[in-house]
Amino acid sequence: MVRGQEREHRFLRGLAWVPCLGFLVMWPTSYGFYTSVGIDVDRHEEPAAIEAHVRFRWPGNGAFLMGADQFRLPPDRKLVPLDLGAALFHAPRRPQPRSIWNLRGFWLIHEEYPPTELPVREPEKAAASWVGVPSWLPVVLTGAWPLLLAWRRRERT
Repeated sequence: MVRGQEREHRFLRGLAWVPCLGFLVMWPTSYGFYTSVGIDVDRHEEPAAIEAHVRFRWPGNGAFLMGADQFRLPPDRKLVPLDLGAALFHAPRRPQPRSIWNLRGFWLIHEEYPPTELPVREPEKAAASWVGVPSWLPVVLTGAWPLLLAWRRRERT
């Protein structure tokens, strides 16, 4: 293999560990802190403008959630098409378990809330859609691929 290609492959193998290390850091903190990282997207929609918070979320109960909350906005509110959003290591915001699966860290949440009145006077929740797994599972899943690459490379040499 050419030297430049070997450097590229080494860089890509190292880069493959980044998600695993990120989830590994978040795993122990997911039992005591609320952390949320993602983007906020505002859009015009009838009958009200919608703000969506699309997030990776660790609510403080040992779970990792991916999904979004949507809010109806007042008509006079200025819309921001795209914005970064995060809350790091806050007090836990643990959702109420609804099943034995929730107690084990698996979540499937889909809720819709009818408007109280239109036009809304202040932001109000419109919908929530979340899928969650125990926070150790992303560590295993993102770590399996780089481990497999390292193992295959070791076999070749």
